[in-house]
Amino acid sequence: MGAGSAGARAGRRLVVLAAALTVALAATQSPAQERASDSGWKTVTAGMRHFTGLTCPDQVATLNRIRVLTGSVDRIAGCIYQNAEGVSAIVRSHPSGSGATAARDFRERYSAAGFPLLETSGAAAAGISFLTGSENGDNRCETLWRFRTGTTDYTLWMVYSLPGQEAEIGPLVTAFARLLAEKAP
Repeated sequence: MGAGSAGARAGRRLVVLAAALTVALAATQSPAQERASDSGWKTVTAGMRHFTGLTCPDQVATLNRIRVLTGSVDRIAGCIYQNAEGVSAIVRSHPSGSGATAARDFRERYSAAGFPLLETSGAAAAGISFLTGSENGDNRCETLWRFRTGTTDYTLWMVYSLPGQEAEIGPLVTAFARLLAEKAP
C-alpha cells in the first residue's frame, strides 16, 4: 500500500463524510422551512426575505413572526405575527396598484358578514376597522391598513381588543410602517 492508496482512501472518506453531512443537514430542515424556500422565501439574519424584497424580521416591536405566507393571485407574500397578549397581525405585499382593491374587498366581506364598521381614534382611525366579537368586557376589533412604498402595495391586518390593547396599536402600526419603508423593494 503506497501513499497514493492512502490518499485515495482519505478522498473516499471525505466524499462519504460530505454525503453524510448533506443528508444530516437535509434531515434537520423542517417541512415549514422547505415550503418557505419553495415559495420564494430565504432565511436571512434575524428573519426571512422573499425574492420580491419583502423582509419579515423574527420580531416587530412586541410581535413575533410565527409563519411566512406564500402568494396567490392578489397577494405576493406575507408573514403572520403574534404576541403573548393576544394581538395578531398579518403583513402582506400585493401587486402594484392593488392595495385599494384589497382594502375595498376587506370592507365588503366584513360588512357582508354582518360585522359593524367602527369609528375609531388613534392609529386605528387610519385603517378600516370592524367589531368582530366581545369577551370579558373587551371588544375584539379587526383593522386593515394600506401602505404603498415605491411600486409595491402592502396591507397590515391586525386583531386586538378594545379598550384593553388600544395603547399597543399605535406603536405596532408605526413599527410595521417603518419596516415597510426601510425594507421594501
